[in-house]
Amino acid sequence: MEACLTSLAVIVSAGGVVLDDRALRDIPLARVLATDFAVADLASCVAVRLSHDCSRTQLRSGLRRWASARGWSIAVAPVRESG
Repeated sequence: MEACLTSLAVIVSAGGVVLDDRALRDIPLARVLATDFAVADLASCVAVRLSHDCSRTQLRSGLRRWASARGWSIAVAPVRESG
């Protein structure tokens, strides 16, 4: 298992389950550090900063299954650590 990593997930909803803070409570394999929502008439999206102990590959796979089950699309990217 890797040391604690930070990643950014961007989740887009265009008609799936409502995308809000409550919907993110059961996000798998990670802890939510911060969120930034954008909502329009037909779609919503959120940028979610995540802390996780699993590899980014495992995180991406788990998040894609989780998001797909809710009718959402997702992209995951590493966050460079400052310092």
